[in-house]
Amino acid sequence: MTLRERIEMIEQKTRMLNACCWKCEVCGKPLTLDGCQLAHRLPSTKYNLSHFGKSLIHHPKNLACVCGLKCNSAVLLNIATHPIEAGNLIEAIREDLCS
Repeated sequence: MTLRERIEMIEQKTRMLNACCWKCEVCGKPLTLDGCQLAHRLPSTKYNLSHFGKSLIHHPKNLACVCGLKCNSAVLLNIATHPIEAGNLIEAIREDLCS
């Protein structure tokens, strides 16, 4: 990861933490910049990255600020198991990307 990518990731994390009041979006536990994980709702798999593209998979609406692995798993929207919710999320992100 380049220095620029690290800086952009820190800026994105900070914006997202501000939006969720520095609390885990699942359990409400207070978060720090270092202790926060950005969890992908739609998984960041090779298939999803090639099928939907990086801009959709790494879009802020597809990310959640969580405290750990258990809460990370709680936000997962696998297309096979949650087709309606995943489809709605994909559509909302595509609308954002087109506007």
